[in-house]
Amino acid sequence: MQAFFLLAFEYIFSGACAAFAYVKGGYGERLGAAWFFANLSFSVLASAVGLHSPLAHLVEDGTFALGLLPLAMIFVSYWIGLVTLIAAALFTLEAVYLLNDWPADNTYVWINNSLWLLAPIVLLISGFFNRQRARRSPKSEVLAAKAAVLGC
Repeated sequence: MQAFFLLAFEYIFSGACAAFAYVKGGYGERLGAAWFFANLSFSVLASAVGLHSPLAHLVEDGTFALGLLPLAMIFVSYWIGLVTLIAAALFTLEAVYLLNDWPADNTYVWINNSLWLLAPIVLLISGFFNRQRARRSPKSEVLAAKAAVLGC
């Protein structure tokens, strides 16, 4: 029962981070957050149905990484690039364990959960920095206008 609450907390936290990045981020971050939220929704649905096969996780992580790659290339965003690398690491982890027929041990669980929590934290940080940049932008424009008026 405790694992259910931890999983629910992880999904709620991840969704909240993606929502924050969607609201406060730029266009590229919004698309990345929407793609992350779509992947998260599919993951929640797969968990609710009971689909826990390694192949399903491999396809899910591969689709997530493949969807983020064009966003990282188009928008040249450090945040989307970092989330893409995290998704690629998740895909690699799934592939290594699936191809070697290794059971999901504590190392797998620790790395997988750490990477899954790192992706929404990166989205949260990107939304925060974009919000800070937007806050500072009008001030710098006002200062530039004052400097132009004063001839500085």
